Amino acid sequence: MTVETVHEAALRRWADGYSPTAAAATELLIRTGFAEPGNPWVHADNWIDFDRIEGNIGELPGGQQRVLRIAASLFGSVPIALGTEVAGIDRSYLELVLAAISHVHGEGADMVQHAGGEASIAKLPVAYPWPGD
Repeated sequence: MTVETVHEAALRRWADGYSPTAAAATELLIRTGFAEPGNPWVHADNWIDFDRIEGNIGELPGGQQRVLRIAASLFGSVPIALGTEVAGIDRSYLELVLAAISHVHGEGADMVQHAGGEASIAKLPVAYPWPGD
């Protein structure tokens, strides 16, 4: 994993305090490079205005537009047809999108049957971790 910048740390703190969906959407933007200062949806005081994404991506290539729409959708700003959006992105973006979706769900739990018939709950990690972690 790369070294976290002050800006990235501040965005993560903002998103973590907001909601799990905000955290996943923000992490997706950070890891794809779309959370850099200067983007119209990234505010100088370290928060992301997901509502501004859709109106500001027209000049970007299609795959990048799709990733940004997916992030905005995870946050709750834009309804999308996920299958259509995912079909048009490259593999590196796909891995990050899968991780973001997995992190919205978070960690899970599952019933485990033991020898002798006893059962217990086992804590499970996120279904699809961030690439490189």
